[in-house]
Amino acid sequence: MKRRISVILSENAIIEVRERMLSEGYSLREKSKWVSEAIDSFLELKEYHALVKLAELVDNLSRKEVIYISNELDSKIDQAIVDVRKEYPNLEGVKSLIIRASIVRRLVLLSRK
Repeated sequence: MKRRISVILSENAIIEVRERMLSEGYSLREKSKWVSEAIDSFLELKEYHALVKLAELVDNLSRKEVIYISNELDSKIDQAIVDVRKEYPNLEGVKSLIIRASIVRRLVLLSRK
């Protein structure tokens, strides 16, 4: 079963994601798969809490993107929200920040290769 979630991104980030997906051999219909892989990889990092906090600094958020994730990944995100809130109790919109940070990290990592 898949869960529908949405995240607000900048227009530039959306364009960049599409370009990267295509360059990595994904079709435009595989956006959810690409983002899910980014989130899964991100949550494996020891320092992901700090990166979530940094994602709060991203601005020019203008467009809502809908993705579908597995229930298993949704549970991982829920646990990550609890963990981040322990460290940053006043942080708002943690789920969106996790997703946004995951996407940005994947874009940055790919640009280094």
